[in-house]
Amino acid sequence: MPTKREKIEQWSRSYYALKLYVDLCFKFYFKNTIEGLENIPKDKPIILAPNHQNALMDALAVLCTKTWQPVFVARADIFKNPLISKILTFLKILPIFRIRDGYENLQKNDDVFNKTVDVINNRNGLVILPEGNHGDKKRLRPLKKGIARIALQAENSFNGELDIHIVPVGIDYTDYIKVRSGLLIRYGTPIPVRPLMKLYKSNPAKAHKLLIELVERGLKPEMVHIKDEKYYMVYKIILDMFTKVYNRANSKKDNHSNQFTTQKLIITKMDKFRQNNSDDFLLLAADALEYNLLLNRRDLTSNTYPMSKRSKWSFGPLAILLLVLSPLHFYSFINNLIPLSGARLLSNKFKDKQFLSSVRFVGWLVLAPIFHLIQMAAFAVITKSLLFTLVYAVSLPLSVYFFFLYKGWSTKLWSWIKELKFAILLPKRLTRLNELHGDLTRQMFEVIEFTNEDEYMKP
Repeated sequence: MPTKREKIEQWSRSYYALKLYVDLCFKFYFKNTIEGLENIPKDKPIILAPNHQNALMDALAVLCTKTWQPVFVARADIFKNPLISKILTFLKILPIFRIRDGYENLQKNDDVFNKTVDVINNRNGLVILPEGNHGDKKRLRPLKKGIARIALQAENSFNGELDIHIVPVGIDYTDYIKVRSGLLIRYGTPIPVRPLMKLYKSNPAKAHKLLIELVERGLKPEMVHIKDEKYYMVYKIILDMFTKVYNRANSKKDNHSNQFTTQKLIITKMDKFRQNNSDDFLLLAADALEYNLLLNRRDLTSNTYPMSKRSKWSFGPLAILLLVLSPLHFYSFINNLIPLSGARLLSNKFKDKQFLSSVRFVGWLVLAPIFHLIQMAAFAVITKSLLFTLVYAVSLPLSVYFFFLYKGWSTKLWSWIKELKFAILLPKRLTRLNELHGDLTRQMFEVIEFTNEDEYMKP
């Protein structure tokens, strides 16, 4: 296992074998949609610059995009343990030292920067998350100067002949934690570094600032960016509630790509609406907050509420299907109880919710093969049948898929039951919730200046 930092840019067969396994599991965890791969320069050294909202999963989103072995940079404090440091080096991660790591350690960045030059020159691809740390909101936070320093220093060390391009990468999740939720990865227009070299040689600070601005401008179109911090929650409620409504009215398929396009449109229109009609925006905000409050009190979500006619018709068949398949669910539950529980217990030690999916995913990657091998060995000893053992071995990964498929179906059924229970026990509050949903829908059609509202509102 190559764990020497001096060789981190070199192609690794063992890393490649591990990546195949990680890619397979990651693409199961999230339903990936990838756009803009044609924007990645094929014949130039690149630095990939993704937005950062979901800890390790953001790095894996880039890594699992294609067959490559880019090198990542991360904060140096996670390299303190020698064993962890070797593992991280094998995983092609370089440390970046910050002031909080001690002034005496800052000089170590010179060696790291020199190594990044090797990585870039080798055309593996260097991945830098320019926000520096992750956040739990769909917005781009201020970018750190590290990406500009590395890019300009590398280009300067080759007298502007490398022609480095920074590729903005927008990452968007429909849910940060839920298995089988959506993940959209968008590669934007590359930003050439060479044109800034003249400015860099005369005024490095100004060149750093300009390059950061260019990266920021490149990233924002590729991600869902709610710049309004004060009314962030209002925007988020509207996006969750109205995106599917708009796409349905506009006869758009309910896929992540269309959701992204619609959400960008909604944000743009709401920004203009708030600027030009501040009083009406406050009324819209009040309705949105009340709507969200009623949903939360009854543990309902915008993903399932309100129940569509199709959902009402499928309620009974889905309940019967779940009942019929319950023995298979029990089988899958038993086979995956220990690794799933272990991964969840590990994640519970982290207070930051943005680490939950990362810890659970990595925990499952490690625990599942171990316990499944133990199960297969025990099964082989008990049955003394190679054929039965092979069948059992094949059933184990299939049981993982079925477990989460069944869980998704049961979650949907349970959400419908909660809505029906709400309608029976608290009809007045449900009436109010329906009124707010209708009012918000009408207001948002006016905000977007939609012309087919009457068509949508027909029963």
